[in-house]
Amino acid sequence: MEKWWLILGCLAAGVQVSLADFRLPFQEGEDLVFQIRWGVITGGYATLSVPSIDKIDGKSAYHILSEARSTGMVDAFYRVKDKNEAWLDTALPQSLRYSKTILEGKYSVDEVVELDQTAHKYHLTEVRHDKNNAREEKQGIIPASVLDVLSSLYYVRSLPLEVGKSFTIDVHSGDKTWPLVVQVKKLEKVKVKAGKFLCYRVEPLLRERGIFISKGKKLEVWLTADAHHMPVLMRSEIFIGHVSAELVRQKTQPPKDDHQQLASSTVAASRIPL
Repeated sequence: MEKWWLILGCLAAGVQVSLADFRLPFQEGEDLVFQIRWGVITGGYATLSVPSIDKIDGKSAYHILSEARSTGMVDAFYRVKDKNEAWLDTALPQSLRYSKTILEGKYSVDEVVELDQTAHKYHLTEVRHDKNNAREEKQGIIPASVLDVLSSLYYVRSLPLEVGKSFTIDVHSGDKTWPLVVQVKKLEKVKVKAGKFLCYRVEPLLRERGIFISKGKKLEVWLTADAHHMPVLMRSEIFIGHVSAELVRQKTQPPKDDHQQLASSTVAASRIPL
């Protein structure tokens, strides 16, 4: 499930977006809860939330938190308990820190990546919890305003989505940076447990393999066609069938000023009667 959220983060925003276009459609206090399903089987639950605004090296940053846990039969055979955290600069579309604590079956790892956007460098520390308890540190160069995989999902929410458009940004994961593209495919109605919504269906073009999805497999994400661009449904191809994440509960905060109203005046509020 850890890389399920990496997949979500791969909604990286061929149009390049200027810094002046960076307007945040979410606020501190947002909390989204998803049910993870494989066909008819409920495999677990996951959350995406913005619990606080923190200081990272003197800069204000949105603390973005993703947690995933397995349940029921899946938990009995393959326990998952993942925690991914990102710190996204409140003023610019750039990541300042990313961390993850992963427990999936017998695999367990802790990782912290510090992203120095001034010096254009990263420093990674990884500890694998196995018989060797191996610790590894890496450092290297990053491009300007690079995003981690979790922050990139929130950045995509800030973009002026429109059917037919595509966006490209640089995303950093581990010790690699690569350009990722997301295409806005269609405007359509979606029904999930949390309600009925008018959404943009977007498809990222993945360059890296992840759990639940291989390179070249399709990933689809539905973002509400309102000022929040809230993710309500994610679906990916796997080696057998599909895995989906469906919104079951949400708590959102209104934008603080008019600059953060991203929706076109021609698009109605996303929650609609179907």
